[in-house]
Amino acid sequence: MAAPDDLSYLVEEGVIDAVHSRLMSGKEATVYVVERAGFLGAAKVYRARDDRTFKKTASYTEGRNQTRNSRDRRAMTKKTSYGRGLMEEGWQDMEFRALRLAWDAGVRVPEPFFLHENVLFMELILNDDGAPASRLADFDYTPERAGEMHLEIFMQVKALLETGQIHGDLSAYNVLMGARGPTIIDLPQVVDASKNNNARHILTRDLRNVTEHLARFDARLLRFSSCGDTLFRHLERGTLGMVGGPEESAPQSRGGGGRRGRDAERGRAGRDKGQRPPIQTGRPPIQTGRPPIQTGRPPIQTGRPPIQTGRPPIQTGQPRIQTGRPPIQTGRPPIQSGHPPIQTGRPPDPRGPGRRR
Repeated sequence: MAAPDDLSYLVEEGVIDAVHSRLMSGKEATVYVVERAGFLGAAKVYRARDDRTFKKTASYTEGRNQTRNSRDRRAMTKKTSYGRGLMEEGWQDMEFRALRLAWDAGVRVPEPFFLHENVLFMELILNDDGAPASRLADFDYTPERAGEMHLEIFMQVKALLETGQIHGDLSAYNVLMGARGPTIIDLPQVVDASKNNNARHILTRDLRNVTEHLARFDARLLRFSSCGDTLFRHLERGTLGMVGGPEESAPQSRGGGGRRGRDAERGRAGRDKGQRPPIQTGRPPIQTGRPPIQTGRPPIQTGRPPIQTGRPPIQTGQPRIQTGRPPIQTGRPPIQSGHPPIQTGRPPDPRGPGRRR
């Protein structure tokens, strides 16, 4: 087959040995099966910006630290020819760095090997038969298998989120059914979960895309259509490590799945009222009553004898003060006024009374 100029140049330079076939074509790149040092790999050739159908990058690139050079930042903001060139380099380099970070953290993605100009050379994902793996969208599933696929993809998205990244364009068309399990590919739109204001919305949309596709085979999976929103809340609370599956991050776990879910439950309860026996929880009734608290306490024995506050009665009566003087005798001896009666009269006239001289 005729190889694109970018790959022909790599063959001439001895970077790769041969180009075998075109594997798939996407919105921003075309992937080829190539050989290098006796091993098959995947070479992703990015298209020029004007040839890409995916051009609305503003919501994805928000928060990306593309350059610290103020001149470069101004050029990218003004979208000059120089600035657009820098943006293209950053766009391509972003996927290589995102894959490397995810691979090193154990997320199931292709291992990236190197980036040469606009060509990303990486691991070729194979199926159980050793052939290039097909996409999730290319298969039909039993309800049980659909549930298993949903759980596996959810856990890979959670593992990617633990590295601080969100895929940004996840769907059934960029998950490969590899021998190791569902493998996430195509990460140039990767979003920084801590710096992008659209992160929660993008994560919710990513998981909804996968959920709605697999719900075609098991409609019960639709109850997880908003699990990405709650998964992001776990990231904010620092409890992401406690999530073990979509059932732990579905809206039902926060009180019934929203208003519609509660209204549906009320409707079912109303229709079934009088038809169902009371729910036996199997637990004995909780005894909330405690034995009455004995508030009366015996008198506290302080160990001291009672304080005798009573003093002996004060003897206020004092003996009379002995001044040392005999009592004053105010009484004088009675005046002996009796004198012999004063003889005022003259001695009686010897001539007899009544006789005048």
